[in-house]
Amino acid sequence: MQLIQYTQSTREVRRRPLLIVPPWINNCYVLDLQPKNSFIKWAVDQGHTVFAISWVNPDEKLAEKGFENYMLEGPLAALDAIESATGEHNVNAIGYCLGGTLLASTAAYSAAKGDDRIASATYFATLVDFTEVGDMAVFIDEGQLASLERRMRERGYLEAQDMAAVRSICCAPMT
Repeated sequence: MQLIQYTQSTREVRRRPLLIVPPWINNCYVLDLQPKNSFIKWAVDQGHTVFAISWVNPDEKLAEKGFENYMLEGPLAALDAIESATGEHNVNAIGYCLGGTLLASTAAYSAAKGDDRIASATYFATLVDFTEVGDMAVFIDEGQLASLERRMRERGYLEAQDMAAVRSICCAPMT
């Protein structure tokens, strides 16, 4: 991942930084499409120093990476970088779509390890309990899941067209 820092646009700065953990399908940009409806612009206009994770596009070099790697090299690495950059130990965090699932897992892992750096977590369009997926079930069935899992086993990552199909299902831009 790359960590993007947005500087607040106000004279008075809130002490606790804000970390955004987006899905790795469409990165953080869905929250910053244009000034008139940018969540990130709104946050910096409120005095927040915003940090957003931007995921690199996977290819065969990353085929062996798993969910744990996303947690360790994503939000946990971001927390280290944020503390180093700002001197602040705690952040407020936002997870969007699958990034929220990753944030919830990271928050639970951190709590179990006694790591209190995530002071609060807010979730946008996030599933954390996949036993009953609700309306999402109309978009994906067992056959589609089996096909995606087969392609993941073959390559170790999903091709751009597979990611585009997933993006259209669960992480469409908010208007």
